[in-house]
Amino acid sequence: MAQNQPVKAIDVIPSNIINIPQPGKVAEGSSSTNGTTLTDASGAFLDDQLSGGDVVYVNNTAEIHEILSVDDNQTITLKTAVGAAAPYNYKVYKSNGGALKQGQLGYSLFVGTAGDLTVFPVGVDETVTLKNVANNSYVPLQVQRVLSSGTTAADILALE
Repeated sequence: MAQNQPVKAIDVIPSNIINIPQPGKVAEGSSSTNGTTLTDASGAFLDDQLSGGDVVYVNNTAEIHEILSVDDNQTITLKTAVGAAAPYNYKVYKSNGGALKQGQLGYSLFVGTAGDLTVFPVGVDETVTLKNVANNSYVPLQVQRVLSSGTTAADILALE
């Protein structure tokens, strides 16, 4: 394998406020509660070293949430309410910066379904809109966040 090839990937859920998290889930399970409280009786959130700023993907939906606090091994408080009805499955990923943690890692993108991409490139405080990105295209620009506003492309992967 060439040294400049990506070795990790994560599905991108566009968000106006949450950066693309680091690839590789650190926890997963099923929550028995709705709203801003994620409760999993078989969780080990403290043992998994989760913390504020880490990111929750709600499975089978396009929901992404930032952790506000880890209250105990079975309870997490989220910054925003989950819209999915409980019980719902979730995966947790380590943060790559955001309101509670700062990060500078960027990702190249793969776009499966054509459209526009509005992104925050690494180290820049303003957005860039890439127009008419084709199906099955690689975007070599290093990106921290794909915004939901202005993004019409879909099936996006972040490549590290």
